[in-house]
Amino acid sequence: MTVEMIIEIIVGVLLIATCAYCYVLSTKLRTLREGQTELLSVINKFDDASRRAEQTLSNMQLKSTHMNRNLDDVTARANALVDELSVMVHAGDHIAGRIEGAVNEARAIGGLRAANDRRAAS
Repeated sequence: MTVEMIIEIIVGVLLIATCAYCYVLSTKLRTLREGQTELLSVINKFDDASRRAEQTLSNMQLKSTHMNRNLDDVTARANALVDELSVMVHAGDHIAGRIEGAVNEARAIGGLRAANDRRAAS
């Protein structure tokens, strides 16, 4: 064997090793690209989900503001009714007191008449 042949064998072995390494590298790059595609898909799904969540939060905020206004209106009306009922109860108590006084006065007058009738009969 000559030096040229040994060099050609070494170059051939190195070429075979380079081809094997290129095949392994190609496989890893293909796997990386597939992973990149899946990652892009996951990122797109996450982006869609975050946009839907943002929209939902915005809708919830809008609805809560609307409900808060409605609740304020209902509370104001309820407070007005409470005030009105309080005035009515106070007036009713006053009228009931006057009626009770009139009934007691009528009973007293009736008792006096009965006593006078008994005296006149005796």
